[in-house]
Amino acid sequence: MGNALADFRKRREFLVCMDSDGCVMDAVRIKHCMVFCPELIRVFALDSEADFITAAWEEINLHTITRGISRFESVVLLFDRLKNRGVDIPGSEDIAAWVATASELSTASLQMELHRTGSLALRRLQEWNSACNRRIQALEPTFQPFPGVEQSLRQLHAVADVAVVSAANESAIENEWTRYGLSRHADVIFGQEVGSKANSIASMLACGYESRKVVMVGDSMGDAQAAAANGVSFVPIVPGRETESWRRLQEEALPKLLHGTFGPAYQAELLAALRSALHG
Repeated sequence: MGNALADFRKRREFLVCMDSDGCVMDAVRIKHCMVFCPELIRVFALDSEADFITAAWEEINLHTITRGISRFESVVLLFDRLKNRGVDIPGSEDIAAWVATASELSTASLQMELHRTGSLALRRLQEWNSACNRRIQALEPTFQPFPGVEQSLRQLHAVADVAVVSAANESAIENEWTRYGLSRHADVIFGQEVGSKANSIASMLACGYESRKVVMVGDSMGDAQAAAANGVSFVPIVPGRETESWRRLQEEALPKLLHGTFGPAYQAELLAALRSALHG
């Protein structure tokens, strides 16, 4: 497991933890529709089920409360749906077992499990993961921040430390944030290599922040759950309403955090806004 905090120093009283894909970068739909799903169909030779898989993958990763889960967790959910449809993926139980027990869902963890078990299904999963990473790297110049993000990040960083907390590859996050001049507004980056988002937030709290002075910003219920697990506030970037959400974060939620008025009623209102955009 990498040490994202090796060079980090707490500078401010407040902390903003922030997801990247679907929150800062407009990349979620492109990655899932152009990379993850078609590569899964190709690598696992599932062309006969392509229409079903495409619809199911988009539902799991874009439109429901499972939005934002790891790519590997998405594979398990999809294979379960295929099994219910009478389509068995040989060795899918090996993938499910690794996802259920791994301390981190990362490329390195997958490689170690493959070396330990020699599972052919895990070898295919590794092939899929590597192909996705290569294609995403080629597509990275097409990903852009949502409108207004750079200005908002600059204002957030003026009053709070900023930690990127994401399930994407750390190198991909660094490349994307550097390309658009956003990296100067982030003090530390937690990618998939350092474990779950909840654990990443916990690591930041251990640096001396008070939970009431910390907020997680994200576009999924998983982000909200990671915040709740650490007793910190959560502000959603609502899918389809990203520009409006960033404005609300900057003009409404952040002042409440700074002034100590970010209460349970306001939190419930924000969560309801996210749930209204995600079904299931």
